[in-house]
Amino acid sequence: MFKLKVKQVRVVTYILGAVASILMGILGFRFLGEYLTSRASDSAPKNLSITEITTSSAVVKWSSDQDIQVVIEYGTSPTSLTFFAPEATRTKEHRVELNLLTEATTYYFQIKSGDQVFDNGGVPWTFTTLSQAEANPTQAPAVTSEPTTTAEPTIAESTPALSPTIDPAGVTKDTTCNLETYKNRFYTDAPEYDQDNNGVVNLRDWSLCNAKATTTPTP
Repeated sequence: MFKLKVKQVRVVTYILGAVASILMGILGFRFLGEYLTSRASDSAPKNLSITEITTSSAVVKWSSDQDIQVVIEYGTSPTSLTFFAPEATRTKEHRVELNLLTEATTYYFQIKSGDQVFDNGGVPWTFTTLSQAEANPTQAPAVTSEPTTTAEPTIAESTPALSPTIDPAGVTKDTTCNLETYKNRFYTDAPEYDQDNNGVVNLRDWSLCNAKATTTPTP
């Protein structure tokens, strides 16, 4: 009877020891997981930005909660990051310049710190270098306005009115030379329209009026 109780105690002791070991292992793994998670969180890039992009370079900036030294792995394909740009020192404020890039090309990159890889949640960060046209835009020629000149008013020369002709009888001859007026007086003896003083107004008198108007000099 006594021997049976001793065996039972030993079995219980073994069982309790095993349970305690299991519990300690679970707690240890949990603590280790939390530690690694906390460490990864402290190393994770924050406020990442890509600036100073040119035809052949770009600058990647970000911060971390602890001093770390990282390397940027980058390339022209998200599945082939074959180029590397390491940091020189451990820091919390990171600035890595990527050089010798190809113009007008899309690049992908991720950040690696030790055995930790930060790849933007499985989708590498990306940027595109400038083309020559974007880097050196053609400037539109400056538009120069020519001074506006004010046209000087043109003064029309007026034809001076003919000086009335006075025949020997003291009659002032017509100088308007209107054909309809002469027609209305054809075959009359109207002295002011009788340019040749022959006593009859006809087409020749109208022609003489026009001839005088043409040959009269301008003063």
